[in-house]
Amino acid sequence: METLFAHLATRFAPSPENIAIEALGFILSRSPAARAAFKALVSIGGVPMPSDLSFATQAASDDLARPDIEGYAPDGKRHCVVECKFFAGLTINQPLTYAARLPTDERGTLLFVVPAARMTSLWAELTKRLQAGGYEVALRRVHQPELWHASFGKEHSFVLTSWRAVLTAILREMEVAQETERLDDVRQLVGLCERMDEESFLPLRSEELTAADTPLRYIQLGQIAFDIGAALIAEGVCSVDKLKASAGLGYSGRYLRHRDIVFFLAFDCAAWATHKLSPLWMRFDQYSPPVVVDVLRSVKAFAEEFPVIVEKDRRVLIPITITPGMERPDIVAACADQITAILTRLGALVAPSLPGEPEPVFE
Repeated sequence: METLFAHLATRFAPSPENIAIEALGFILSRSPAARAAFKALVSIGGVPMPSDLSFATQAASDDLARPDIEGYAPDGKRHCVVECKFFAGLTINQPLTYAARLPTDERGTLLFVVPAARMTSLWAELTKRLQAGGYEVALRRVHQPELWHASFGKEHSFVLTSWRAVLTAILREMEVAQETERLDDVRQLVGLCERMDEESFLPLRSEELTAADTPLRYIQLGQIAFDIGAALIAEGVCSVDKLKASAGLGYSGRYLRHRDIVFFLAFDCAAWATHKLSPLWMRFDQYSPPVVVDVLRSVKAFAEEFPVIVEKDRRVLIPITITPGMERPDIVAACADQITAILTRLGALVAPSLPGEPEPVFE
């Protein structure tokens, strides 16, 4: 479930990444348990850290770089440099300028916190840049599926981990220490990181670029949506009148009319990715009579019979269920039957008649 913090950070903040960094810094500054958990991650390569390590965010220096978080001993000596990312690419300073900030007279840690899906590609690029900068990088050690480490340079440690691993470790340490007053803060940040993980661009794999099944499947699903519409029209359940097809980024479909009920039937990747229920959807939006949208939003009996998802006040979605293993003609027929049942039920709820609505025209 999306948290309020995640919703606000992704909707209004210019950079959700900066919000997450400041939130993590806030948690570390106020929670001894969080600092203990974070220090354990920083020390995973055997690099000792002061027991009273403190953290600062966005620490500027003469090198003009600005790492997201740095860890300091009480005497002001820097022991770790931390960079946190969601979508952003590597800057020219990363990681060499950050590595140069580590102490030359004792061991230190360079830590990158990234979405789990980016770990493989970023590990390759970051270690390549370290090697190009004259550092020897040892073989990677996998301590946990999302916690990797290698020594580099003069016994420094390079650690790559995920937001999920960091926040899970902090939550676990807080629960052990019974620091319950800060648990909700961490869970809010977990919600934001999960939202960013869902929306992040996953590095393309070789098999994705060379296989034809994924693009072919998307083409087929888009065509099936139109075939279902054609079946509904042929059966006399729906008409098109002045309604036309519509397509955009990740979706394609057409508006249909059942009596006075206008809806959009589509293959919708965004709804599929967000709600995980189906690639095919009925959408009731600003072109649907207000009474129809209001009924869908308020009648619990309808939601119990057919799943109803309210995205906005004037945007309601109903997934069309596809049974695995069915052949294409059977999918079309079964989906047309589902939609007919939904329209019949919806028509009964808004009976005996809908108020007159102006004829919508879609270009």
